[in-house]
Amino acid sequence: MGYREDERDKALEQVPLFMADPVHWPNGIRTVGIDELNNLGIDREGVLYWNGRVITIEKRLRLSFWQMIWAAVVGVTAFLVSLSTILQGLAAYSTWACTMGWPAICQ
Repeated sequence: MGYREDERDKALEQVPLFMADPVHWPNGIRTVGIDELNNLGIDREGVLYWNGRVITIEKRLRLSFWQMIWAAVVGVTAFLVSLSTILQGLAAYSTWACTMGWPAICQ
């Protein structure tokens, strides 16, 4: 199912062609030649392949060993701070509830 000529013109007005500017690309990267287009493939789910390998669009966050250690330290610290805040709130409620005669652990 292709575009009719007037539909293609309308689509190009809404989303113009993107012309690459290889001058600003890093060294070692070049444009794909017309003879190399048979390296592109697509499966039934719409996943794009180049020469049989998946073209990954999403980027994943990768942490170094020390970044993972610091992330774990920060996570544990945040957990302990939240736990101590909850316990402090319960202690404050207990004191206040005892003076009001509400259900609480009173000494």
